[in-house]
Amino acid sequence: MNISSNFMPHVFPRCGMENRRTAQGTSQKSAFDKYLDVDRQRQLMRELPPGRMLDSVYMQFMDDYRAWKAQQPEAALPDSQGWTEENLTFLRERYSGELSAFEVYDALEAMQSLGILSEKGQRCAIGTYDVQMKLKGGAYQTDTDPDSDAAWLHGFDEAPMVKFQKLDDIFAWAKDFREEDYPDFITGAEAMARGWI
Repeated sequence: MNISSNFMPHVFPRCGMENRRTAQGTSQKSAFDKYLDVDRQRQLMRELPPGRMLDSVYMQFMDDYRAWKAQQPEAALPDSQGWTEENLTFLRERYSGELSAFEVYDALEAMQSLGILSEKGQRCAIGTYDVQMKLKGGAYQTDTDPDSDAAWLHGFDEAPMVKFQKLDDIFAWAKDFREEDYPDFITGAEAMARGWI
């Protein structure tokens, strides 16, 4: 299946990892609650000028994350790769205590850069493990009930990262993650090599 690269910005993340162990139960408060609030999404939609569309929850989060990241001091990452003491010390010092949603995402990015998580691991943690879409007349079509929470959240609520509250939660998930459990996941580089994008 060929997927044109101009379709890629419109793809919404879907975790597909309901059977994976997560660090938190569903009843606990999430640092991502602002983005998981369906009523807030409906209100944002009502406030839009005519003819405007609401970005996906994931894209709203990413826009806010980029703005937050631009205000943060540049981190000097250690030179080592993998689960080294140097890398773990760096992560524990930088991401201590209860983490904000942006700190959770930032920690996952740092862990990929440090070789603790592969691209596949990092993308699965943020909920982009599985892309499901149907094209009909060039438009994206979903199979969800338009009144359901899933129609508003586009699977963002299923991403493992929304359950993480502390760095130890991320570590526990990362230690359990097995790439072979996700044979259908294809990284961007692999999709390019296959000529799909």
